[in-house]
Amino acid sequence: MPIVLGGLFVIMLVPALPSAWARVPLARAFLSLAVMLAMLVFVAGMLYRNLVFRDTLCIVRGEGQPGQRPTCFAGEIVSIRRLPTPGTFSPEGKWTALGLGRGLIEIRTTDECFRFGVGLDEDAIDAAAGRIAAFCGVRVEPDERAPDKTL
Repeated sequence: MPIVLGGLFVIMLVPALPSAWARVPLARAFLSLAVMLAMLVFVAGMLYRNLVFRDTLCIVRGEGQPGQRPTCFAGEIVSIRRLPTPGTFSPEGKWTALGLGRGLIEIRTTDECFRFGVGLDEDAIDAAAGRIAAFCGVRVEPDERAPDKTL
C-alpha cells in the first residue's frame, strides 16, 4: 500500500513542478514550490524505505567470522518478545501503514534492545520470532501489554 500511495503521489506532483517553477519570480511562488519539493522528498524517502532498505539481523553463535558485522551474539540475547500490533488509528499504526514504523519483534540483549521485523505480516512475525528464539536457545516471551486471549 505505501508503494502505491507514493507512486500515485509522485505521478500527481511531478507534473505540477514545472508550473510552480515558472511562477518563481512571483512573490509567494517560493512557498508552494518549497512545499511541493518537501513533499516529494518525503515520498521519495518513503519509497526508498519500502523498496530498497531491508532490515537485516545477523545473530552469531560463538566468536563469529573475520569481516562479519554481527548485530549481536546469541549468548548475549536475554529475551525475545513479539509486540502487539499497533491500532490502525494510533500514531504508531499510521507510521506502520506507511512502511516507516518500527518492527514488532523486540530482541533484548545484555547491552541494548533491538526492534526487528518492519513490513512483515502477522504470521511472518510469529515465525521469525520463533526461529530467532530457537536459534538463540530462548523462548518467545508474551508481551505484558497484550490482552489475554484465553477464555
